[in-house]
Amino acid sequence: MKVGVVTFHSAHNYGASLQAWALQKVLKNLGTEPGVIHYHPEIIDKLYVAPKLDTTKKKLKYLLKKEYRSRIQTQVYKNKRYSKFIREKFHLIGDYKTYEELLNANLSLDAYITGSDQVWNSDHTGGFDPAYTLDFAKPGAKKISYAASVGREYILPQYREQFRQSLESYTSISVREASSKPGIEALTDKPVEVVLDPTLLLERKDYEELKKPGKFKGRYILVYMMESNKELVQFANRLSVAIGLPIIQRKLPGVFRNELGSYYEDTAAEFLGEIENAEYVLTNSFHATVFSLIYEKPFISMLHTSTGARTSDLLKSVGLESHLLYHIGDFHDMNQFDIEDVEALRQRIRELRESSIDFLKRALDKK
Repeated sequence: MKVGVVTFHSAHNYGASLQAWALQKVLKNLGTEPGVIHYHPEIIDKLYVAPKLDTTKKKLKYLLKKEYRSRIQTQVYKNKRYSKFIREKFHLIGDYKTYEELLNANLSLDAYITGSDQVWNSDHTGGFDPAYTLDFAKPGAKKISYAASVGREYILPQYREQFRQSLESYTSISVREASSKPGIEALTDKPVEVVLDPTLLLERKDYEELKKPGKFKGRYILVYMMESNKELVQFANRLSVAIGLPIIQRKLPGVFRNELGSYYEDTAAEFLGEIENAEYVLTNSFHATVFSLIYEKPFISMLHTSTGARTSDLLKSVGLESHLLYHIGDFHDMNQFDIEDVEALRQRIRELRESSIDFLKRALDKK
C-alpha cells in the first residue's frame, strides 16, 4: 500500500519535522510504503527564507555592524542545514509549490493522510487550502486525517462549508485535541476520534536513529519559547538564579540573562540531544512538552496564547495538568517540575498509543 502524507514537514520547526518523521516511521512499521507529499506553499516557505543583506544606502550603516552581518549569516547557515535535514530524512513525493501543481500531478496512491500538526488551522494555511483537506486525492483512494489540529476549538465560520464538503469524501477522521472534536463533528456525520500526536506513537528508543548529540555540556535549563512571552522570560531568569544553572534557548542569542548558548542552528536531530541532556525544561511549545514527556524530564509548560489548548489537552490526557503554569505568581515549589509517577505516565501513554495505532490500522485496513 502506497501512502502519501500532507503536513507541514517543510517548516524549519522541530515539532513539525518530528511529527512528520514519526508518522512516516509508524506507517512503515505498519507495512505500508509511506512518503511525504512535498507540498510547500509560499505561505510556509517564506517563513524560513533568510533575509538578504540590504546594501542600499539607507541600510549601509548596518553592514558595518558585525552583529547585523552575523545574524544574517546565522540564519542562512541554519536554513541550509535544515533544508538538507528535510531532504535526507523524508521520502519526498514530488515537489509542489501551489495547489494547482499538486492537483495536476495526478498522484496515484492507495491512501492519503493529512496531519498531524495544525494543518486545519486557517491562520497557518492562509485561509482554506484544499491541499490540507486532500481534495486532490483520486476517487476511490482512502482519505484519512490523522491527528489533524485546528489550533482552536472550531473551524472559523467562513471556512465551515468548504470543510463540510471536503470531509464528505474522507474514509476516516481523527483529530489531535479533544477540545476540537465537537467542532469537527458538527461538520460531518462520520465518527471523529481523538488520537495522539505522531511523536508519541514512538518510544524513546525509536528516536535513537534520528537523534544527534547536543553541543552543550554540563547541566542546564532548556527553554523553548515558541511565542515571545515576557512572563516566561522573567520566570526563566528567576529560575536560573535560584538553582544556579545557565539557560540554553532556541532563539538568536541574548534573550536571557544567564545564557550558556543558543541552539538556534540545530536541526530536529540535535534538538533531541539537547532535550535529552537538560536538567529542566521550561516551554510554551506543544512539542517541547511532548518530548519532555518522552524523555521524562522535569518540566513546566506555559500556554501559547492562541494554540494553548493542544498542550492543556495533552497534559490532561496523561494526568499531568499540575505542570501547567498559567501565571508565574502561581509557582511556589520546584516539585511542580517533577514527574512524580513515571511508571503511571508510561502506562497512560502506552494505552493512548495502542488506541491511536489501532485507529491507523483500521483506517488503512491493516488490522
